[in-house]
Amino acid sequence: MLANRVRKSFARLGPKFERARIGAFRLYDRDIPEVRAVVDWYEGHLVVAEYERTQTAGLEDYVGTLAHAAAAALDVPPGRVHVRRRRTRPATGPRYGRLASTGRRLEVREGDLIFLVNLDDYVDTGLFPDHRQTRALVRAESRDKRLLNLFAYTGAFTCAAAAGGAASTTSVDRSDAYLLWASDNLERNGLWAPKHELVEADVEPFLARAKRAKQTWDLCVCDPPTFSTGAGAPPFDVQRDHRRLIEAALEVLADGGVLYFSTSHQRFAPDLEALHGAEVEEITARTVPEDYRNRGVHRCWRIARTIS
Repeated sequence: MLANRVRKSFARLGPKFERARIGAFRLYDRDIPEVRAVVDWYEGHLVVAEYERTQTAGLEDYVGTLAHAAAAALDVPPGRVHVRRRRTRPATGPRYGRLASTGRRLEVREGDLIFLVNLDDYVDTGLFPDHRQTRALVRAESRDKRLLNLFAYTGAFTCAAAAGGAASTTSVDRSDAYLLWASDNLERNGLWAPKHELVEADVEPFLARAKRAKQTWDLCVCDPPTFSTGAGAPPFDVQRDHRRLIEAALEVLADGGVLYFSTSHQRFAPDLEALHGAEVEEITARTVPEDYRNRGVHRCWRIARTIS
């Protein structure tokens, strides 16, 4: 069943995305209730991830069996198949550990941009293909704007804004490794310049310092992790903490500035009523791409600051 779905999906999406120079997209998105997995295409590679469940916990190499079926359907060789298991929030400890240390990176096209991904070493690849439409919206709104990218990860939104003619960008992340990756993405696209600042910091203390310094930006992207823990910083829970985070981000926006806020929390309940001096519009229907059957893969809002 999985092989048949993957084959049909690639026949429908592959030619269209190739014409658009889209190299990363979803082929299978938990379509069949009994097969709780996703299959993503990355420039001729397959990333197959099972969402852990008790019904399959005792089966030998269940995710490997799924990956073999998907690869056989598209004649993808074993060396281009990458598997992982996803799970819900654990009671203790980190949600995911490092999977490997290959350091191998692959170039993935998204229109006229190139993003570097790593399909082996982490659960996440370095690029979220479900946000390609969001990146396009940010790019279209970036000309001559000062962009603030919070939880910048590997800088995909930064590259989109830079390509859209942003006057400057500030990318904030607590991981120096991800910021170096963001720098590599900018360089790979011929976009690196001193006006694109990379800041290693926790987001909320950074916003507090920026407010005290009276720094402002015209455009902000905030796509935080669902949960996060780190040495020297309190745990972050997007459900519990999102309103405080959004209010802090709005305080460093210039009048008329725009915040794009998104989350991949699958049970997210937004607390966005009566945000002072802001107009709130949910735009999820515009930002989830056609290849994602799960229309709740993320939720996204455009929040405009209206007063000082």
